Amino acid sequence: MWLAALCGFLGIAGPVAAAWPEPLGRAASAAPELVLTFEEAEVVASELTPSGDAVFFSLSREPQGYYTRVVKRSGLELVDPFGEARFAVESQVPLKSVWAAVDLATGAFAVGAPPGFPLWEIDFPGEGFAVGAPGLVNRLRHRFSFVDMLLVRPGVGAWELQAVDAGPTDRDETDDDRTTTALEDMLPMGVSPPPPERFAAGDVLIVMNPRNLTFYATRLIGPPPQ
Repeated sequence: MWLAALCGFLGIAGPVAAAWPEPLGRAASAAPELVLTFEEAEVVASELTPSGDAVFFSLSREPQGYYTRVVKRSGLELVDPFGEARFAVESQVPLKSVWAAVDLATGAFAVGAPPGFPLWEIDFPGEGFAVGAPGLVNRLRHRFSFVDMLLVRPGVGAWELQAVDAGPTDRDETDDDRTTTALEDMLPMGVSPPPPERFAAGDVLIVMNPRNLTFYATRLIGPPPQ
């Protein structure tokens, strides 16, 4: 189950540059690029580049007595010669969890959930791209107040970020039940270099909402913003 909303960048007019996604429905998820399977204590991604790296990224809601704890799991795993990579979980894969896997070499990706837990996929906010202080398109406005975000640039690296409305990584700096994330705040995964200065064609973006495990995902296409 995956979403590949296609985005084309428009030119910069004043302080904002937009990347409008083509209108795609749930049918966009009909042909996954990777295969995700769920075992008792491992999530398995297959059809990856053999002997490369796979990026795993997940949120789960796990009961802890009288409350529910949100747990994020992420990391890079080596792909075996048969194109398969495994991400081990401490005890068992949580039922209420959403998982993304990305081929670091190609950008092929999939988003899935364990059997019995429905995915809730929402439209990618392509109109939310914005220019940061350096004059580059390196910000993305989100429609909810909690964000866990993954960026993968094929052949280069992967970066992750958590943002909360009005928190230190919310770049709109207002208490408005929304968040704005900036590339410069993203943290490298594994041996990835520092985050890129701007979004570019080929980037894979996956964003999850820890409150209800909704998500959106896309690969950017078209010329990079100038």
